[in-house]
Amino acid sequence: MYSPVIVDEAVKRWSAAPGNFKLEYHSVAECQSAVRHFDSLVDRTEIKKGDKWTVARAVVSRRDPDKSYLQTLNASEKRWLRNERILCALDFRYAESHYFHIKDDAARTVLMQPWKSQDIFLDLIAEMEEERIALKAQILKGRQLGLSRRIANMILHRMIFRRNRNGYVASSNEEKTGKLFDMYDFVLAHLPFWMRPDETSRRENQILELGNGSALTLQHGAQTTGIARGATPTDVHISEVAEFDEPETTLESALFEAVHNDPSIFLCLEGTAEGMNNWWHETWKSSKSGWPERRSMFRPIFLPWFVGGLHPDENWLRAHPVPENYRETMLPWADTHSKMAAEYVLKTDYLRKHLGDGWQMPIEQVWHYECRRDEMIRKGRLNKFLQEHPANDDEAFHSTNFSVFDTDTLTFYRDNAHASPVAGCYGLRGSIDHIPARLQPALLSINQELPPIPIRAMTGMGDALNFELVPLRFNGWPMEVDSAKGSIDKIYIWEHPRPGETYGFGVDTADGIDKDRTVIEGLKKGTMYGPTKQVLEFASSKMNAIDSWPFLLALGTYYSMPDRYGQLIQPRMAIEARGQGDTPQKIIRFMGWNNFHPWNDKQMDNRKIELGKFNKIGVFTNSWFRDGMIDMLVKMLRDGELEIGSPFLVREMEGLEQDEFQQSAKAAYGGHDDRLMALGFILVSLYRWDMNYYRNAKVAAYSGKITPRGEVRERNYAKWAYSVQEQPVGIPEKSW
Repeated sequence: MYSPVIVDEAVKRWSAAPGNFKLEYHSVAECQSAVRHFDSLVDRTEIKKGDKWTVARAVVSRRDPDKSYLQTLNASEKRWLRNERILCALDFRYAESHYFHIKDDAARTVLMQPWKSQDIFLDLIAEMEEERIALKAQILKGRQLGLSRRIANMILHRMIFRRNRNGYVASSNEEKTGKLFDMYDFVLAHLPFWMRPDETSRRENQILELGNGSALTLQHGAQTTGIARGATPTDVHISEVAEFDEPETTLESALFEAVHNDPSIFLCLEGTAEGMNNWWHETWKSSKSGWPERRSMFRPIFLPWFVGGLHPDENWLRAHPVPENYRETMLPWADTHSKMAAEYVLKTDYLRKHLGDGWQMPIEQVWHYECRRDEMIRKGRLNKFLQEHPANDDEAFHSTNFSVFDTDTLTFYRDNAHASPVAGCYGLRGSIDHIPARLQPALLSINQELPPIPIRAMTGMGDALNFELVPLRFNGWPMEVDSAKGSIDKIYIWEHPRPGETYGFGVDTADGIDKDRTVIEGLKKGTMYGPTKQVLEFASSKMNAIDSWPFLLALGTYYSMPDRYGQLIQPRMAIEARGQGDTPQKIIRFMGWNNFHPWNDKQMDNRKIELGKFNKIGVFTNSWFRDGMIDMLVKMLRDGELEIGSPFLVREMEGLEQDEFQQSAKAAYGGHDDRLMALGFILVSLYRWDMNYYRNAKVAAYSGKITPRGEVRERNYAKWAYSVQEQPVGIPEKSW
């Protein structure tokens, strides 16, 4: 039906059967001439309802009104009709290109001429057909790619040329379902009378029943009952899935359970992304990570905006001609977008097959993207625009609410994180008495080609604890990000420790119940030689607060470096001490750790600031501390003062939303903010009382550094000195 290989086999098999004849393909012109010929032989009585559809109710032969039109046809005419019906039934592409009419951009009725995006989708379905598996696909798309139209044609084709099909069509609400069904109805109304099956029943916005036993039922995502509950659907088209009210009920519990896995089944979910961490997003991540090993129900298909056939068209280009020197004046983010698109095409087999190995975004599309993006910025709708014009599927899932971080900042850090080389990916191994077996790396995950890094931590009692950073397999950020477990229980290192640098760790502990996570964020403090940089990240949903102490001790020991005087400096530990976080802090303190975040909640109100006096150690997140921490984090990221390597951290940035009622920041529904909190803890600890930071904000910038705003920061040779929190112990003040 869809695969040329399968179609060719079916055509040959039918033609060779006794009593049949060799099927013959005809040109579009020949078919349209034949349609006019057969129309001239009959009179049809039609009933028109509104402006949407016309259905033939009676056909009377002009040759002999007392006979059916079939009885008046000669042998050649009968053979033609049978040839076309059989060939259309066996070959969807032939039926669509020769007999399916649509409205073009100028509202003219024309035969379907597929866009590249529509052909890519059909080829993927054909591949599944060749595997003899159920045709179940989850389609993430950009805007105006024509996929709803093509899926509608495929469903309708199955209704017309197969008997007793049970089809379902649904969009997010009743009105949108009606508009979706208009696509079906238009094609049906414009089929030749001798190809269109009789209608036995039609109830507006409910059901269409055909004389061959097939029926098409209309439902929607706002209904309270599950779609197709109590039925056995064979052909299903669900559109705008991200906008469904309760997809867990209407789709997952009802429809998915009702659809079988026979190769004759066709089930397509399609829509654009509508924010992060919702059902559509989670289903996409599950499909993407599970399909390669066939552990998911749906084949994930992402088709970006630039594979469509609509933007930019010649009319738009006539009104908005590409500047002659555009390649020299192209804005950086437009150039970045085109490169991201080329990278995605290169790593995606089905896009590379259609677009070519060396595909680059045409200059006309880059110009169109730049113009439209600029316009959406002026309208304040940039988030929505980026959702509908992503270069890859990751970029599609933006939060639709008001983000704490502006879109330019998010785009800048997303691009840089994916391009950031990782220095190593590790697991921590040690005595089973200290690190439970469930937290130690599995043998199959270890990269045996690289040596482990030994760590010897001395306790305050003179004992030594031995650990190893064991190299794990790392297949690049795309694979790590796409994997459902890619970011969990791995220590990512972007920079190994260097003498003379100042390091710190922010720690957000969890209960270890897979609802939140224990996170360690390692940071290098900025100097005149480079910006503040994320050097390490570890996240685990398996460990609780008590489990974290060996990781803190081992990683802290590894990053304990001598300063310029040779004195070993422990990294600052800023640990969330509310709840159970104070337990690992106490444990490593007993083992000789002494550099913790000093907490004094009255310090801000004191007339005289005395940093040497504090009530307790650790971080205690109350509302004013959290809000102030987020303000500092946003400022440093916005101004390009932080170098981020983790795509997972950037994802949390995307999901951090501003609560318009409480005027505070929180993670989007279903999202996490553990990494951001851990990063914020150590930022505040290292910088809040560092006057050098406020006096010389550009000390973190180096020559050639481009901020998210596109500014180039100049190297600043401000005089550097130890902050109050970093004063060396036992060295006279005049020497530093």
